[in-house]
Order: sequence, then C-alpha cells, then structure tokens
Amino acid sequence: MRNGGQVTLQPLFYPTPNKHDVVDFLASLLRIVGMEDGGWDPYLESRKVLEDLNSLLKIRLPAQRFPDQEAARWRLGLLFYSHIVEIDSVYEVLANLLRYHLGVGYSPNPFYKYLSPKQQAAYAKRGLYPTEKIKIIKKLDQDFGLPIGELFEEFFQTKLRNPVAHSNYILTDKEFRCRKGTGAVGTYKLQLAEVDDAITKAKAFYSAFFGIEHASRTGLAKAYGGRAIPYDLHYKGLMEMLVDGDGLLCGFKVHWPNSSESVYRQGADKCEMTNMMLGKDLKVELFVGLYARTPGDFSPLVERESEPIYTPLADGSVPIWRQGY
Repeated sequence: MRNGGQVTLQPLFYPTPNKHDVVDFLASLLRIVGMEDGGWDPYLESRKVLEDLNSLLKIRLPAQRFPDQEAARWRLGLLFYSHIVEIDSVYEVLANLLRYHLGVGYSPNPFYKYLSPKQQAAYAKRGLYPTEKIKIIKKLDQDFGLPIGELFEEFFQTKLRNPVAHSNYILTDKEFRCRKGTGAVGTYKLQLAEVDDAITKAKAFYSAFFGIEHASRTGLAKAYGGRAIPYDLHYKGLMEMLVDGDGLLCGFKVHWPNSSESVYRQGADKCEMTNMMLGKDLKVELFVGLYARTPGDFSPLVERESEPIYTPLADGSVPIWRQGY
C-alpha cells in the first residue's frame, strides 16, 4: 500500500496557491496547539514507540526470555497495530488538511464541528473513538474527492482493535480469539492470516503517511525556506518558511512592514508562538502590531511618506515588498 497510499495522500500535503489561507495549511501540517515547553508532543513519542516495536519485530529475541518466539512476535505485532490505529495526530492532520482544501480552516479539534449536540456532550466525557474520526474523514474526503477513507478500510477492524485495546483476546496457533463477555455469548475468532494482513496494511499506511509528511516538510523547506513570500496584500505582510537543522519545515514567520513579526516555530526545547493566538473557533489569528496614525497608501501599518521596515530573514538579509506581488 505504501506507494499507493502516498499517491492518494499527496494532494493533501501541498497548499493550493492563492485559494485558501496558507496559515491554515501550515497549522494543519505542523499541528499548532499553542506555545509549549519541549517534551509535550505525543506524536513524536508515538513515532519512537513504533520504531522500537518495529525493531523488536525484526530481530531474533533471546530464546531464554522468549521461549515461544512465534507467539511473542504476534503479540508485538498486535501492540504495534493497536498503537498505530490510536494515534490522534494522524487523524487530526488528515482532517485538518481536508478542511484546509475545502476552505473550512484549521482547528486543533477538527472533528468537533461535525458532531451532533448529543455527540458533542459525549465527546466532553470520553473523546472520540477511531471509528468516529474515520467516519468524519470519509465525509470530508467525499466533499474533496479523495478516497482517504478507503485507505482506512483496508486495515482498520474494530474486531481487532477493540480486544487488543481492552486486553480481551487470546492467541492460539491458528486463531485470534475474543470473548466479549462471560460465557460463549458474543465470542468470535479471526484467522491469523487475516490478522497478519491487517497489521501489514496498517504498517504500510502509516509508512506512507510518515513518508509523505516528511517529503512535504522537506519539499516546502527547500522551495521556500528563507525566502520572503507575499502573504497579506492589504497589510503587506511577507511570510518566511522556517527550517530546522534537519532541513524540515518547522514553522513560519510573517514580517510586517512596521517591524513587527508573527512567529510560530517548533523546536526540541519549545514551541514558540509570538504575536499570534488561537482565537474564536480556535482559528489561528495573527497580530500585526501597531497601526500607523496617519497611514499612507502602502499599508495601514506604515505612516504616510515613510518607508516600510521589515525585520531580517534567517540569513540576515532584509526583505522588501516588490511591486507586482
């Protein structure tokens, strides 16, 4: 599925020029939730957990500690599958990117808008199950015209997810069994070949997701990193894509012509968020600084007969607003 998944996902991971606010796209890709200290991103921890589990699945385990090697690998595979299908950030990124392309905008909670009042009340108590998130993603992808939901259908099974998540399953030599309650009522079983297929396809989907996300952030960094891009034609704001030491897009900065900046930057030690906030409906709002007392024709932020003043880019050069933007 990996290559096929990347082909399906690719249109989501690149902005549509001059159609929707690119800040909504960047917020969706970078998962903006506000200013934070380092060490508060569960997405990064999930990536490490999956890398560790995948490494364990590839090595020969010590026979003294794992006398039944085959059963141990199945159990690790089930943990891998369970962790994969529960990663909130993946569902949120996909939903937000769909919202961006549909012109709905970004939200740290992209699903809430699509819940009924009854579901919203339940959400406050228990959050959303993966099946509910997938259902909303399917609705959004139908509006956009991309079969994202079909990718989930290839591997997501409640009959596999639920018993593993709730530690309510039994492995035999040939079957995965679940007893939903006491006695034999509601019990069911899956052939291990079916379980293996679901685990393999889940790994392929998330490999595709991680791959296209990395490619998007790398590609945007190479194409736009360190450049001044016209962002706001009214206030004459220039956007700079910020790039980390690994060559990945890690944030953005809007340079305003009154020497103010709006900045979002992800780092290992913190997430910086300056002169912007999650405002009404949790939309990302930028602050432009002080308005001019007697503005001229160039911008409401620049005094009449005065020159615009932009702060330097990452390389130290000072950007200018070019006519024709």
